[in-house]
Amino acid sequence: MKNETLVEFIKEKYYEQKMSAEYELQLTKIVKLENKITKDFSKDKWREYFNLDLAIGELHSIEIEQVIRFVIDFIKEIKY
Repeated sequence: MKNETLVEFIKEKYYEQKMSAEYELQLTKIVKLENKITKDFSKDKWREYFNLDLAIGELHSIEIEQVIRFVIDFIKEIKY
């Protein structure tokens, strides 16, 4: 299996996993803070915020892919 295929397979399986209680708690905190900050946003501010949120999501996706690649390379290196 090529690394690209393996990376995509792992990402797919990861996203299918159920969120942990710790993750859900942290997500709830973030949503509450976000609602407090954005409650008075204008349409333009919402558009800016949405674009920022998309950019952060893309960064998170890149980060996950880099972690997966690191783990694959590390396992290969130690010949696990």
